[in-house]
Amino acid sequence: MRYRSSRTLVFHNDGDAFVACNFLTKAVFECSPDLLEFLRALASWSDRAAIRDQAPGYSDEELDETLASLVEMSALIEEGSALHAREEAFSENWKWGVPSALLHFCVQDPEYMSLNEAEDLQRTTLATEGEIALYSLNADKSDVIALPPALGGNTLLQLMSRRRTQRRGLPQAVGIGALSEALFAGLGITGKARNAVVELPLGMTPSGGARNPYEAYVFARNVEGLEPGIYHYSALEHSLARVSAATPALSDLVGGQEWADTMPCMIVLVAHMDRTMWKYSDANAYRVVMIEAGHIGQNIMLAATAHGMTACPTAALSHSAICELLEIANPAHAPIYALTLGWPDAT
Repeated sequence: MRYRSSRTLVFHNDGDAFVACNFLTKAVFECSPDLLEFLRALASWSDRAAIRDQAPGYSDEELDETLASLVEMSALIEEGSALHAREEAFSENWKWGVPSALLHFCVQDPEYMSLNEAEDLQRTTLATEGEIALYSLNADKSDVIALPPALGGNTLLQLMSRRRTQRRGLPQAVGIGALSEALFAGLGITGKARNAVVELPLGMTPSGGARNPYEAYVFARNVEGLEPGIYHYSALEHSLARVSAATPALSDLVGGQEWADTMPCMIVLVAHMDRTMWKYSDANAYRVVMIEAGHIGQNIMLAATAHGMTACPTAALSHSAICELLEIANPAHAPIYALTLGWPDAT
């Protein structure tokens, strides 16, 4: 067995201690000067005999325990391990550097609060900090101009004003026509254009550089005309293909939010960031990909609203569970946003 130090470690000074974080695993551990020097010495693959030369005072048992501990906290990588493969995939596919990777990977699979815990935290914050204003006013400013009424006869704005997130659904199937419209509104390809280099897809939402970084998957539980399972949506073909017969509880995919289990289906948006990386080397493009999920989600919600349905968006995703179901191995591909579709239960 050969080992080397992980190449996805980031170090920072935490006051009294020097702390290391492996952003691929989210492992955080204190790093002494001796450990840092040890990791520096194992920058390339080394077998156990070579490692023993770096730690001459250790017995065989102590060395084995130390190696096992360092592997467990992902300071060291075992050659041929799953983490080795993941690190290699990261090096090959991630083009936006360490700072954006640190954010992207470290916010995945958090420990989500229950509804009661979240409400208790809000009560504590209200008691200790008071309420924070959720909008700003012009009343204290000079030269205030009152605008004409906006809703009036504008049917689009009237539709938008009816959009609400109602997180409890009726036990009623979603029609495949309504699902079709929601998918097309969010991701459908309406035309093509060509720049100086390549042909580009044009859709219903703005896309940075027309890179079209999102794929959609439908987790269908009760959709007319569809067997339960997981479907991939082809935006160009405007078609669904069943990729799995799995029917996981939707709550297991959205951080334990139980209301999701009352919904007949869910659309998960998976970003293929390498499509955007292909054109943009600047890590600022990461923000553009995240913003685009909001554009797509809003169109899906409006299409659902037009049918009297509710589309409930959430970014509280169980990333690893979704990636396992969809067999996503490329670190530059990641679930970003999900929207359940259903009929609102007004009771």
